[in-house]
Formats: sequence, C-alpha cells, structure tokens
Amino acid sequence: MTTEPVELDSDLLARVRAVTGDVPGLIESAIRRQLDDRSFGRLLDELEAETGPLPEDLVAEAERFWHAS
Repeated sequence: MTTEPVELDSDLLARVRAVTGDVPGLIESAIRRQLDDRSFGRLLDELEAETGPLPEDLVAEAERFWHAS
C-alpha cells in the first residue's frame, strides 16, 4: 500500500470523523466508487454510440423501477 497526502477542509474532516473513525477507508471507498461510476459512464457512452440512444419509454420505465426498489 502507498500513502498519499491529501488536504481536506477541516469541517468536512470533522463530519467524516463524526460518522466514521475510518477516514482513509472512507476516502478509498469514495475514490473506488467514482472510478466505477466513470467507467460505467464511458461504457454507456460507447454503447449509445454503437446502438443509438435508448427509447424514452424504456428510460422512464427503468427510472420508475429504480426508484421503486
């Protein structure tokens, strides 16, 4: 494992510490989630470039399903 110095706003750091004592773990988790989201976003962009945009009715149905669960 490698360490990297990171500067955080003191109020943000206090909030993180109040919620979890594992500041490095929370930072690592957030970075992993951001990277996964960006990778997924690129995949969706590639699929849309190949097949065209999704029909609006399917998007609306997926959003209803997502919010219902």
